[in-house]
Amino acid sequence: MALARPLAAAVAAVILCASLTAQSQVIQPAKAEKTTETRTLPLASGSSLKVKNVNGFIRVEAWDREEVQFTGEFKPSSKDEQVKVVVEASSGAMEIRGEYPKHTGWGSYQGPQCQMTLKVPRRISPSLETVNGEVSLSGTQGKATLSSVNGGIRATDLQENLKADTVNGSIHLDKVKGGLELQTVNGAIKGSGLDGQGRGIKAETVNGSIQLQLGGLKGRLKANTVNGGITFNAKGAEQVEVKKHRVTAVFPGSDQGIDIGTVNGAITLD
Repeated sequence: MALARPLAAAVAAVILCASLTAQSQVIQPAKAEKTTETRTLPLASGSSLKVKNVNGFIRVEAWDREEVQFTGEFKPSSKDEQVKVVVEASSGAMEIRGEYPKHTGWGSYQGPQCQMTLKVPRRISPSLETVNGEVSLSGTQGKATLSSVNGGIRATDLQENLKADTVNGSIHLDKVKGGLELQTVNGAIKGSGLDGQGRGIKAETVNGSIQLQLGGLKGRLKANTVNGGITFNAKGAEQVEVKKHRVTAVFPGSDQGIDIGTVNGAITLD
């Protein structure tokens, strides 16, 4: 019995500590109608943020506060079901995910939707993922991962590495610094104000064009297409070789690779 009491106290202390360091809450409308819910939660700079959705866009914009403002625009299913948004937060991390009702069988069923708009601390590392909807990110300073299946991707004014992929959608970038991994299947890729910062740039699509402004970019360029032409207007390049479906060039100042490729589409490099 003497040992049981200290053991019980230790277990209680662990449970209490866990409850203090990890927090969870649910955001779900009580009524089956279109509505908007907003929550503001603390999140320290330097943290990681993961947002997962299914039916609806994810739009994230940085601000100069150490907190996340989540706004969800909810639309019920044809059976009056609402998306349940679960928020789990711990020291240095937060996850926001939409949990959708399971549905089997055929018919005219229309699932619920939740369009997610967030304001987040500027210095975080975001991972944003949805299935049916656009993903957009603006102003953050940490490594970012953006993913969709049926929707485009937009990124503006980022300061770190970016990995972006979609299946059915285009990728648009403006003023993005850091290494880039861009991939889509059915969609175009368009970018300006890119840097790479010596970490490399890779942009690939299957059915779509690629248009990049290379002004100020440094590195070794390889661009190729299978069914499409290439237009090369970029200035400051050396060792330029232009062929019908392939271009190679060197922009002095860095050895980073700039690899661009499409199968069915044109490539324009300005």
